[in-house]
Amino acid sequence: MKLIICGAGVIGFNLAGYLSEDGHEVNLIEHRQKIAMKASEKLDVRVITGSAAEPSILEEAGVAEADMVVAVTNADITNLAICSLAAAYGAKKRIARVRDASLNDVLEKFGMAHFHVDGIINPDMVAAQAIAKVMMAPGSREVADFADGEILLRAFDIQEDSPLCDMKLTDLSDRDFPWPFLVIAISRDGDVVMPRGEDTIQTDDRIYVLLPEPSLAEFLTFVNPGVKMPRKVIIYGATNTGENLARDLAGTIGEVVLLEENRALAERVAGRLKSVTVIHGQPSEADILRECGIEAADAFIAVSGNDHVNLVSAVLAKKLGAKTTVITTNEPDYVFIIGALDIDVVINPRLLATDQILRLVRGGRISTVATLSELKAEVLELIPEPGSPVTRKPLHSLKLPKGSIIGAIRRGSEVILASGETQVMEGEQVIVFCREDVVPQFEKLFSRKRVL
Repeated sequence: MKLIICGAGVIGFNLAGYLSEDGHEVNLIEHRQKIAMKASEKLDVRVITGSAAEPSILEEAGVAEADMVVAVTNADITNLAICSLAAAYGAKKRIARVRDASLNDVLEKFGMAHFHVDGIINPDMVAAQAIAKVMMAPGSREVADFADGEILLRAFDIQEDSPLCDMKLTDLSDRDFPWPFLVIAISRDGDVVMPRGEDTIQTDDRIYVLLPEPSLAEFLTFVNPGVKMPRKVIIYGATNTGENLARDLAGTIGEVVLLEENRALAERVAGRLKSVTVIHGQPSEADILRECGIEAADAFIAVSGNDHVNLVSAVLAKKLGAKTTVITTNEPDYVFIIGALDIDVVINPRLLATDQILRLVRGGRISTVATLSELKAEVLELIPEPGSPVTRKPLHSLKLPKGSIIGAIRRGSEVILASGETQVMEGEQVIVFCREDVVPQFEKLFSRKRVL
């Protein structure tokens, strides 16, 4: 597939890397010379320096023969203009990143086709949805949903007092646990452990679990007997993410407080969020956090546009009594340092957006993607084609790539946690955990024809 990615920021850079590794022909356009040079040095893709909104630059990238154009610059209007130009030249599909809420409303009102766009990516909205899922699964560190929300992926850190601590995986049978779940990976001391029956879950492990949606409530209680649903949440930052999150949580959590240091913005948001308490103040001031009721907060969530302030305010909130802290950041390296800072969850909106775009680019066989950066792995939802290799034998007879597992299947209305005897059938929604570098091999397993 020939792809043109416009913008080499976090989304464009990561997307270009993934797609190049998948074997696609990638042209990356970036107008900032330093960033373009960095991308050229780090990625095995063709980098073109210039504005993707200029016809001559799109022509240089081969837009007329492009299978897909992905516009992920920092400017929404520019992204829509690029898609319109690409359509005029004959590019087969166009995807645009659009963050502005009013523009999203216009696209919904008049239809994406009116703007020559086939798909819209909104990182702020995706981040708000991910944080809401974390709040509804107390104790979870990473979340993703598959099979239309029927199969859930949740990650948990194992505490010393957890009933799972020191248990062998062979002891986790359906006989003892009528609410089924499956441990598909364990992160231990920086390494990935592919679970086998005799493996033992240890203190400080992070376990990645697949489970049917009805199993979630019971599993939460099991993995952490003291778990309680949040009753008070404080959100810092009246950004698009913060406002969307506050609106979502206000319907399910008793008290939602939104803290914003810009007075004018705080007043505007207060007029739109009638069931949310909006407070104007600095999150780095202990007195302001106490005014918000930080000592009674089940969660403090920092979603401002300033990564550093998010980090500092979350550390302070934890010291003042917040039980759980969540931050958003566009710095990928933050994911690897939170353990030392006592921050519970880090959400990277741009990496979540990359997952969404990967799903759109990869097409029919892959309907959902969740990237687990810490493990350098992906969890995929794939749909096998008729006659594909994965449908021909039980799982124990298949030669799956090393470091991978087929974990769950949705067959009609039934969710099946896979075992060696499981036989995958065409058209089912199949959930796979695998290393990033073996994704193309799984595409071949689920396709009748060789994937180029």
